Amino acid sequence: MHPVLKTIIGLLILLIAVFITLGVLFSDLTQRSFYEETGTVKVEGITDTVNVIRNNFGVAHIYARNERDMYFAQGYTHAQDRLWQMDIMRRVAEGRLSEIYGRDVLDYDVLFRTIGIGKSAYSFYNQLSPKTKSILDSYTKGVNYFIQTHIKNLPLEFDVLNYKPDEWKPEHSLMIVRLMGWDLNLSWYADYMFGEVVNKLGLERAKELFPIYPETGPFVIHTNKETEKKDSVKTKNEKKDVTLNLFQGQRDGNSFTQYPPLVLPPDKSGRSASKGGNNISYNVIENNYKSLAVEGADFFNTVKNYRNYFGIEGSHIGSNAWVVNGKKTENGKPILANDPHLSLSVPSKWYEIHLYNDQYKSSVAGYSLPGTPAVVIGSNNVISWGMTSLMSDDSDFYILQLDSSNRTKYKIKDATYPLDSLVESIKVKGENDSYDFTCYTTRLGPVISNLNVSGFGRKRELRTSPDKIIVLRWTGFDFSDELEAIYKVNYAKSWTEFRNGLSLFGVPPSNFVYADTSGNIGYQVAGKISLRNNVTGADNGYIPTYTSMGTVDFTGYVHFDELPNEYNPQKDYIVTANNPPLKDYKYYISDLFEPPYRAMRIDEILKSRGSFSADEFKLIQTDFMNLLAKQYCEYLFEAFRDSVGIPMDYRKYYELLKKWDYQMTAFSPAATIFAAFEIQLYKNLYMNLLGKDVYDNYVFIQNVPVRNTVKLLTKNNSWLFSDGQNETTNRNFILRKSFIDGIDELKEISGTDDYNNWLWGNYHKILMQHPLGQVPALGGILNIGPYEMGGSGVTVNNAEYNFSKPLESGNFNFTLGASMRMIVDLSKNKNLLTIITTGQSGQPLHPNYRDQSRLWLNGEYTSITIDFNELLKEELKVLKLEP
Repeated sequence: MHPVLKTIIGLLILLIAVFITLGVLFSDLTQRSFYEETGTVKVEGITDTVNVIRNNFGVAHIYARNERDMYFAQGYTHAQDRLWQMDIMRRVAEGRLSEIYGRDVLDYDVLFRTIGIGKSAYSFYNQLSPKTKSILDSYTKGVNYFIQTHIKNLPLEFDVLNYKPDEWKPEHSLMIVRLMGWDLNLSWYADYMFGEVVNKLGLERAKELFPIYPETGPFVIHTNKETEKKDSVKTKNEKKDVTLNLFQGQRDGNSFTQYPPLVLPPDKSGRSASKGGNNISYNVIENNYKSLAVEGADFFNTVKNYRNYFGIEGSHIGSNAWVVNGKKTENGKPILANDPHLSLSVPSKWYEIHLYNDQYKSSVAGYSLPGTPAVVIGSNNVISWGMTSLMSDDSDFYILQLDSSNRTKYKIKDATYPLDSLVESIKVKGENDSYDFTCYTTRLGPVISNLNVSGFGRKRELRTSPDKIIVLRWTGFDFSDELEAIYKVNYAKSWTEFRNGLSLFGVPPSNFVYADTSGNIGYQVAGKISLRNNVTGADNGYIPTYTSMGTVDFTGYVHFDELPNEYNPQKDYIVTANNPPLKDYKYYISDLFEPPYRAMRIDEILKSRGSFSADEFKLIQTDFMNLLAKQYCEYLFEAFRDSVGIPMDYRKYYELLKKWDYQMTAFSPAATIFAAFEIQLYKNLYMNLLGKDVYDNYVFIQNVPVRNTVKLLTKNNSWLFSDGQNETTNRNFILRKSFIDGIDELKEISGTDDYNNWLWGNYHKILMQHPLGQVPALGGILNIGPYEMGGSGVTVNNAEYNFSKPLESGNFNFTLGASMRMIVDLSKNKNLLTIITTGQSGQPLHPNYRDQSRLWLNGEYTSITIDFNELLKEELKVLKLEP
């Protein structure tokens, strides 16, 4: 044998042996944390036997004699399947990642110590109701008993990172709730991003890049224009009503511009636009936007990097939820559907569970958050409910003046206050010395200027502009008891009891849909909607909300009784897909609502026929119709019809698009052509204008370029189309160029001009990543996928891809979509149709680690039953917890 060949064979044998050894070690590390799922376990902390029954998918059914034991068992079960996930979430919230990851994540610890979610949780705990404290006490004991009895046999991730979990505290559950609220909050991002746009273009030109929501809707609640508004709310400590004229509009052709509040300091200098006595200083607005863009850059980039690091990509942090009453179902009872859209990672954000306690004869099933008790979305014996993000504007930036004689003090109006400070100490893995820095806070919120490690030094000097600081106000800094709210919803037996529970809900502001076995359906907004004074509407150009100089007073929150709601509407159904609740609602909620296309599509289907079944709701949840594509293509076809003709080399692609049914299926080449055209359209409109960095930030919240581009194409008179020709030709020129550029791009990245090789699924894939999946040696085992799938950010089956990455990598891979799907037929509400993206277990190689992934991908469902007799028909594993 040749010596070189002999050497190569020897090396291959050695590598094979190494991989086999590593595989055996990995398998051993993983499988030793496959905890007991059958048999009997003696447990300290319960008073009676609890049965934890699991089906083949690992869904836990907890049967307890009393409520305290039930929540103990839920904590134990969560820890059994998701302990590391729970631990990493509380570490994020507390700013304690550096202890296990090292200096690479120090910026993120500084960020969360500054935001103060951990500190807020300890403060909130003292304000909780006795019932919430009791629930948390039981749940916490369950988590800790599992940790104590399995401390030498922990999940793989603890071994890889070489640490052990601390004991669980009730406050950690509160942190996880607030962290979810923080991750769903994008209004601060929009404020900063629009600041960048104004800084780049100036306010007058920037207004062409501010999106709108169309007057034609759809809105969740259908009302007549003649409907009278309710009286204004009186906020706490006020002697008169707070009356806010928050919506003014003007017609631009066939579109309608809605103006949210514009917030200004009392400065009359500079050019002003006045109408009805309102003086608005454009110079001041412009300067404040620019200040935010410059001084808030560290905060913005740190949060963005944190989200990328943990795979929290995508911005359609929304959901679909709809419900129909018995008049529109085959069985005469309501049917409810819900699918929240979140970043798709491993493990799933949701944990399926069924809780029963004999003390109250209570049975509730659905989806829980690992690390928190109760069922967040689900069904009991009488009612079912789902939820979507309200997309509310729940953050404000304040630019506050520092006292010129003492920079440790700041001004709000004519008053001066001292900056509060707290020295934070962060332990860093592999370093002897902790990292110490000072957090600064004000009456309005934390100081977020210059939020990066390199800028702090040891003291974190306030090295911002000599005379000002930037402060963040977020509704999540104020107390609310979401756990008691959800607890009451779990036990609710009527619409009134359901609303009573939601009246305690604060963060994140959400839309809730409701159905009950008596045939009623309903909709309720719940959460903190800020009231602000010194707010006025702009009268000659859309400007997003922006608070400054502390002159905008936060005066309280809209009273729960005045939040939008609807009960048994005449249209016999309710749809909420992150569209505005109410057309003429008198209080400002947001300017960040999603494009209307998901809501339009669901509404279109529900209107189309008189009767539906649960199986047909499955088809709606997995629908790939792209109504935005239909609208864009109408403009594109018009653009080529008015031109001298499409170039011969591009005609076959154009004809394919004209025959397209607008379904974004994985097998459609037309879907790929449209996606490439859409990306080039945004690039041609905005990238050269903004530059790559600002462009990437502008298109990150995808609903911004989508809604704005629809506005521009509809108006057809924007300076963004200007190239010295007439206005219609300008729009058509951009459309034609974008189509041709898209085809050229597809030819280049595919290496062929045959569109039969351009199937959408080849470019549009999902890889669900584990936080440690970025490590090459672990990624293949920890990550799930990649899978080819259809859809886009505006299809009901949401599969949102980033608008920047196709220009960089040539792929349209997505990381955000339906984090779970649930359908409840109230005629047989003891059986929920459900699916999550991965599996119940957080243990790699466990049979339930990824067993739901392909079902989710293919639009299939499992079920959770709360009927014990039905449960007995399944193949079950029974674990008894005995005192």
